[in-house]
Amino acid sequence: MMFECRRISNQKDYLDLMKFSFGITENWMRVASKHAGEIFNNDLRDPFGAYDGSTLAAEYLLLSLKMRLRDSVIPMGGIGNVCTSPLYRGKGAVKFLLQKSLETMREKGQAVSLLYPFSRSFYRKLGWEEFDTMLRAKFSPGSIDLPDQKVEVKIEEMEDADGEIREFYNEYASSHYSMILRDEEMWKSDFEFRTDNDVSKKFVKFKREGRTTGMLRYVFLYDKFDKDSGLKFLVTIFLADDVETRHAMFRFLKGLSLQIDQIHAFLPPDFLLWPYLKERPSEMKIVPRTMIRIVDLQLLNGLRIDAPDMRVGIKIDDSQASWNDGVFELCVENGELSFSPSDSFDLECDISTLSSVVGGSTNFKEMIEFGRVKVSDGYKGQDLPKSLPFELQHF
Repeated sequence: MMFECRRISNQKDYLDLMKFSFGITENWMRVASKHAGEIFNNDLRDPFGAYDGSTLAAEYLLLSLKMRLRDSVIPMGGIGNVCTSPLYRGKGAVKFLLQKSLETMREKGQAVSLLYPFSRSFYRKLGWEEFDTMLRAKFSPGSIDLPDQKVEVKIEEMEDADGEIREFYNEYASSHYSMILRDEEMWKSDFEFRTDNDVSKKFVKFKREGRTTGMLRYVFLYDKFDKDSGLKFLVTIFLADDVETRHAMFRFLKGLSLQIDQIHAFLPPDFLLWPYLKERPSEMKIVPRTMIRIVDLQLLNGLRIDAPDMRVGIKIDDSQASWNDGVFELCVENGELSFSPSDSFDLECDISTLSSVVGGSTNFKEMIEFGRVKVSDGYKGQDLPKSLPFELQHF
């Protein structure tokens, strides 16, 4: 079946398809309609559809974002709200759209793409691969145990993030993990998109000696799917520059113990939680989150990476993006990564495997062991170091 890809101009068509695919109730649709109005009127998000004539067969939302990858901040294309009309399930509409998305992201200069998969095997075939994980913990605020603290940390709670919080967040995101930066549109839409189930959403700012050194974001909501208690207290952002600020943040959470039974916290996968608690958390899980794909190898040229100088030839299979399909030399020189066309190779792999290696969640050594990378006799063990991806910002 032949489809045409174009930007969606009809807001109702976009919402109707999303409503059916994600099972959105009428109450939520009122909020989603307002949110969609913002989507159709800013430069951050572009809704694209696969059309069969005048019929919208499938759609996705492209978010033009910036993220930290290795030691650089680069343009990234976030893929969201992927859905299909029931009449076009299994007819290749989503595959067609995602192939076209690579051309669009390349034109926008977006070197990599992230998405939250509904099926890992489906997206792996299209070149996306495992990227970041998150520590999801559940614990009682009454179990928080902290040493006495003499350092003064000022605390301020607010409905919307002020300039100091925004600046702190983006500075932190530019230098930690693989976090996504937030521009003005993201700050705005984050808190305008509310649901009928929200009780409270707040930012909490922590300052030492006149400087913002930490921030916390919580969401208090009613969760109809929670069998134990309808009310949930979520900590969705927990960032601190120093130990004293982190202690102050835990002290703030401990103060909720008379009202809140359990805190659900979303934390980096390497967060050391147990020293702050008298009792074991009732839940601790490392949760897989996004998948990553290299959009264009050569758009990564100049990426800063903490690695020794090395060169290795790689034969890359990318059936979705012809510009990545072929033989390239991967080079790290003076802390900069680059790809250039080559005639010889020592390794063979597909674009999804290479995406995960460049992203840092694995390396060539591990992928060779799993048979995901083939090796020639000339390979001397050149490799990229692993890092710890964690992108935090949901999109």
